[in-house]
Amino acid sequence: MRQVVRRRRSIRVLAMAALSGAASVLLAAQQPARQTFRTGIDVVRVDVSVLDRNRLPVQGLTAADFVVLEDGKPRPIVAFAPVTLPERPNRTPTASWTRDVTPDIVTNDVPREGRLVVIMFDWSIRFEDQQLARRIAAAAVDQLGPGDLASVVFTSAFANAGAPQNFTADRARLLAAIQQPFAMALHNPPVGPGHDPRNENEVMIDDPEGYQSGDCQCRVCVADAIAHVADAVRNVPERRKTLLFIGTYFRSYEALQGPVSRPKQGPPAAVTGIVRPSPSQMNCSAYLKDAREKMLRAVSIANLTIHTLDPVGLETTLNSPLGGSAVAIQERQSDLRVLADLAGGRTIMDTGTPEAALPALFAESRSYYLLAFTPADIRPNRKLHSIEVKVQRPGVTVRTRSGYYLGETRAGDRSPLTVSPETADALQGVLPRRDVPLDVAAATFAVPGSTQPAVAVILGVRQPAAADAKNQNAPVKLLVAAFDRNGRAVQTEEQTVGITWQPDASGAMPYEILSRLSLKPGRYEVRSALEVGPNQRGSVFTFVDVPDFSQPPLSLSGLVLAATPAMLAAPKDAFANLIPVVPTSKRVFTRTDRVTAFVRVYQGGRRSPQAATIAAKVTDGHDRVVSTSTAVVAADAFAGARGADYQLELPLDRLESGEHLLTVEAVQGALTARRGLRFRVQ
Repeated sequence: MRQVVRRRRSIRVLAMAALSGAASVLLAAQQPARQTFRTGIDVVRVDVSVLDRNRLPVQGLTAADFVVLEDGKPRPIVAFAPVTLPERPNRTPTASWTRDVTPDIVTNDVPREGRLVVIMFDWSIRFEDQQLARRIAAAAVDQLGPGDLASVVFTSAFANAGAPQNFTADRARLLAAIQQPFAMALHNPPVGPGHDPRNENEVMIDDPEGYQSGDCQCRVCVADAIAHVADAVRNVPERRKTLLFIGTYFRSYEALQGPVSRPKQGPPAAVTGIVRPSPSQMNCSAYLKDAREKMLRAVSIANLTIHTLDPVGLETTLNSPLGGSAVAIQERQSDLRVLADLAGGRTIMDTGTPEAALPALFAESRSYYLLAFTPADIRPNRKLHSIEVKVQRPGVTVRTRSGYYLGETRAGDRSPLTVSPETADALQGVLPRRDVPLDVAAATFAVPGSTQPAVAVILGVRQPAAADAKNQNAPVKLLVAAFDRNGRAVQTEEQTVGITWQPDASGAMPYEILSRLSLKPGRYEVRSALEVGPNQRGSVFTFVDVPDFSQPPLSLSGLVLAATPAMLAAPKDAFANLIPVVPTSKRVFTRTDRVTAFVRVYQGGRRSPQAATIAAKVTDGHDRVVSTSTAVVAADAFAGARGADYQLELPLDRLESGEHLLTVEAVQGALTARRGLRFRVQ
């Protein structure tokens, strides 16, 4: 691989479909199909759930049992595949660390089939209901199967609504997002000018109708957030899509004659995307109607099932979120059911253990069917074509998307790119593109004299042979972008790398491309897209937490590995002034490999540097510690940049075959900082 590298840095918002406000960074784009499932603009793919009277999946159906109608007319089924998802993995592995330590390498070899699960926390959750709400969400994470992906979002637009988590299979990240503090519904004051006469139990949520809520007037933000989620997942084929709505109140309508209680101010001046009623109406009926219809249209087109889970528990007059009267309890429960009823799901309420319903909810989507049909007209247009799927079996319920668009135009920035617009588009989507096998690692290091740490991004590539030999040595183009919690691109880096084809025994060429991003402290999603030839692109997504190394009295950089013999990598000097090793994304080694682990120890704050003890250990797959090492770093090693390097050669020649965990721990009095990294010995 010739190290001819052209690097370019820019900050640009890429074309992305993201939820507005702080709700989420769900991203959507059409994804390529499996090679065995016919695709292209000449077919339309749909996933179909068939449930019996007990809401259990009906299995054993064939293509002959289905009839597909496009715009009311039958269309031939050209592809058919039944899908049964594997059971969720055993949560009690032999080695406890395999449950607690997530691999630092992320691959784009994501199963095409599985579930997309959105865990949505609503604005209406009170402080006293948060514990049960989190229990519900954690139980959902525990139900995820091997191919499932989940995300955590919030309906409130306030900055303190919580830290959303984009789609991932990383249970630790999902649980961390669930456990983060998030905005809660305030109680209506029991006395005073703001007191609502319905607040009989003194724990009623304040302003339930949203007449005064600055971030969610008329409570249309809930329907808007759900519509955004549906739009984001709409074009992801071959997966069942489920939204778990965790909240105590869903406002579905308002009578035309006026509000339930006298508003403290007039109707909102404007609500984005909603047709405003005339000032004389003085109620939210038009807002709610438009928002509900937009939501239902989006949910139906995406085939998104919504289950509603109430975190109130057993409801009584003393704990009811709407004041405690019998009428209020009935109103709340009826409205909460509306959401699930309209979207084909279940409502779980009036129980102290709503999380117990999660296995049954997930069982509904364990088996489903994939169909493809030829549309009557394949010319691109923006018309919504209706879809109806019928099954020739009595007593079953059929759920599928209600329509599709052909030739949707792409929006967003089209300023000049080193990479093609199609490669930039590969950054989008819920699922990565898999034409080129990729894996990625990201590690963070402090930069002396800068308030922004550097993120070292190591992209592992297995480039397949090109169909046309003349394209075999074509330059490889790479785009790496970091996105903040709201889906905004905060930094991108583009590279063009010259390739001299050197395949291995399998016929593919393995190599690595090194990128470097400078980011403020925070949580980011890092997405990489690679173009190796015409119509040969791949993408891979990972997450990185960037700490402020200057503040904690003791902290560790990212933990990286360097291997000999080294894989081809470019540019070799990408991290030359950052770390003394060239890190690799490789995590599977032989006993004859030489592998060095590297980490940097930092001492922040204003206190004088002090000596620190570094302890490293290797634990095998049976929870046995098979190697230990200890070193003392003197205080003067932390002078200047306040960082000291630590390197350790892994004892591969003494390790059994299988997976292992490397743990590096820095100790300084009562202070401890720890990093873990999983690797495998062949």
